[in-house]
Amino acid sequence: MGFSNNIRFLRKQRNLTQEELAEMVGYKSFTTIQKWETGDSEPNMGVLRQLADIFHLSISELVETDLESKATSRPLPSNIITPAAYAVPILGTICAGSGIHCEENFQGHFYVDHTIKADYCLKVKGDSMIDAGIYDGDFAFIRKSFDYSDGDIYAVCWGAEESASLKKLYKMDDKVMLQPCNSDHAPTLVDADDIYIVGECIGTYHAR
Repeated sequence: MGFSNNIRFLRKQRNLTQEELAEMVGYKSFTTIQKWETGDSEPNMGVLRQLADIFHLSISELVETDLESKATSRPLPSNIITPAAYAVPILGTICAGSGIHCEENFQGHFYVDHTIKADYCLKVKGDSMIDAGIYDGDFAFIRKSFDYSDGDIYAVCWGAEESASLKKLYKMDDKVMLQPCNSDHAPTLVDADDIYIVGECIGTYHAR
């Protein structure tokens, strides 16, 4: 059942309908995708290669790995303000919603354990990441990074106004999918050249 579970998980993760995925691999009807997801049939090797390319996976990962468990097996550290060791500057606010400009102003320090390798932290505004355990009013701890791995959470800027937001990122050819973790929010697809990686979210502190 590995492939059937994986293809259903990947399709829903990218907010694709069965019809849209069918069109991407050259089928006229969604019924083939439906049969894959119920385990009634499986694609041939050529179509498996297409699917692996679409989701940026190897064929063995697509068929054998439990991708849903893998995606949820590395939760972000939560309430990481444990016995103090060094100061992490609080530099402003970042959006977990539709996107607002990151307010870059020094607001003090968090004193955290030395195992938390953060460069700074930002106060979260919005609810688009609640399924990842990141809530409005929380503090997101950011490690500076200029690249990203599929499925991890990053602070990113994009667009003419350099909107700043927390999102899961996925590569899709020459574009990047900005995936919220709240079904009430739709993903955003942007050109890879138009996105700036501010840093990786490595943990949160729940202010409430």
